[in-house]
Amino acid sequence: MEKLKGSICKEKLSLAFTGIGSLPFCSDNAPDEAVDFVFDYCNDFPFWPQLPHFKTEENMTCQFLKGFSGIEFNKKHQKFYLNIEDKNFIQSLKIIKEDFKTAFSSNSIFENEEILNKYEITLPYSSTMGIFLNKIKNSKQKPQLIKGTITGPFTLSTSIYDKNDKFIYHNKEIREIIAEFLALKALWQIKEIKKISDEIIPVIFIDEPSLSKLDSPLCTDIKKEDIILILKTVSDSIQKFGGLSGIHCCGKTDWNMIIKSGACIINFDAYCYSENISRYSNSIEFFLKKGGFLAFGIIPTLDKEALLNLDNKKLYEKFQNSIDILSKNIDKTLILKQSFITPGCGCGSLSIDLSKKAMTLAKELSTALKKENEVKI
Repeated sequence: MEKLKGSICKEKLSLAFTGIGSLPFCSDNAPDEAVDFVFDYCNDFPFWPQLPHFKTEENMTCQFLKGFSGIEFNKKHQKFYLNIEDKNFIQSLKIIKEDFKTAFSSNSIFENEEILNKYEITLPYSSTMGIFLNKIKNSKQKPQLIKGTITGPFTLSTSIYDKNDKFIYHNKEIREIIAEFLALKALWQIKEIKKISDEIIPVIFIDEPSLSKLDSPLCTDIKKEDIILILKTVSDSIQKFGGLSGIHCCGKTDWNMIIKSGACIINFDAYCYSENISRYSNSIEFFLKKGGFLAFGIIPTLDKEALLNLDNKKLYEKFQNSIDILSKNIDKTLILKQSFITPGCGCGSLSIDLSKKAMTLAKELSTALKKENEVKI
């Protein structure tokens, strides 16, 4: 990870807030409702929303598969399988590899626009992307930060199986091409955001919930060095073309591995797992001193009961407790200066009312922290 570019970027990120991605809207008007929700609650740092209950194509596995031949959904087993006998499969891999090589070697995100357009995320895989981008394009005061997302290469390649019911991750060539494929999906988002204004900084989160399962029996033969390589492929691509890369994991994982990937932002579930990440305090301190940011997922979106019982006071105390745990070995001012607020995970599993509560709490915590730390930071 290179140092974060520009004081404006750091200033805008410090103690800001944004969402993770999924929202629960599912009515006929869900795409417009979701985008309106984002700008009602998160206008300064809007995030592109996904609607898994509105369209099955917006499920985090399915949403990024367009353009990768041979993947089929088995209804009986409720799993995605890769059929390497698909007549287009081998040619598809060659095209992706060549497209990535060409795009990554470009001097500008617009130099190979036709290539990136092959990796667009549009209908039916996103009902909101066009509306979201148009909303920003037509706004008089444009945000300086915009959050996009992709499913991470580890999570995607361990969500798809071969004919022997093994993760396709275990095929070295395929997992590396999946990382390049997802990098192209991220670069398309950066291109579309930069077309609106070159002053906007795209923040692309790489969603890796499956990294919390590394201790499971299914992952015993997986080497962390291989995971770092595929994460780095995506992260480096995002950063090369003016974006900030974040890695989101909503459980326990090896945070040293995340840091070694070179990502700019670590997004962790601070409500449940602050003790876990504090075990990596030496690496976290190094990460922060290089300009990295921690995104505190402090709103418990995966625990409806906890969210129902949460108020501003309890949330503030929970955040301070999380900071206290981390600051036992790291300067507290450094942590606060290079942190921002998110929900612990997406709001897709919540009701609309609870989603509103989650984002309201995030906004009010951010406002309180900025006011309190205005002089100190």
